[in-house]
Amino acid sequence: MKLYGTDLSPYAERCLMQFVAKGLDVEFLPAPGGLKSDEYAALNPMQRIPALETDEGVCLPESEVICEYIEDLYPTPPLRPDAPVERALMRTLSRIVDTYHLPSMGPLFMNMKPETRDDQAVDKGLETVGKSLDYLERYIGDNGFAVGNALSLADCTLVSTLNFSLPFVGRFGLEAPLKGRPKLERYWDAIRTQPAAEVTIKRMQEAFAKAHAEGRF
Repeated sequence: MKLYGTDLSPYAERCLMQFVAKGLDVEFLPAPGGLKSDEYAALNPMQRIPALETDEGVCLPESEVICEYIEDLYPTPPLRPDAPVERALMRTLSRIVDTYHLPSMGPLFMNMKPETRDDQAVDKGLETVGKSLDYLERYIGDNGFAVGNALSLADCTLVSTLNFSLPFVGRFGLEAPLKGRPKLERYWDAIRTQPAAEVTIKRMQEAFAKAHAEGRF
């Protein structure tokens, strides 16, 4: 299998963390020809990352779909809880990230340069980020994992996302985004000691350092 993406993408990183947690290998590559190329469009017409090219020759888009496919294909060790309500909460956390949290970063990305920054747009973006963190605080577990008492796909989503977004919002003055959200604070302290999370965090930090040195981020 081939996973197309970049180390700077929290969407791709959630898939990579799942592979690490399951002890699976995947060939991790940039989008062939570039993200907006005809070559990549032939594989993934949405031209976004990640995308997984399966052994059957099917190219699957969307990180959540990819993670569910890998879980169906390699169910051991399980990254979906047994209890239906915990599975629903797992998917709820991922949906909050995809529908609210990561999209709320958009205005911040558009205003990274202080000299051209729209302060009103940044303030609105930070407000929306805060609301999305409140949603996560409401639904996240309180036992060191996102859901239940074991690593799940929700942890793959949250580790990659929080590792990406927390330092980023700090650039806009939100230095302690988890303050006042005790479950999220305890979760973030605990989950970073999990082996698969450690690998993911280290890889993303190295990618960010390289991008910063190259002036790309």
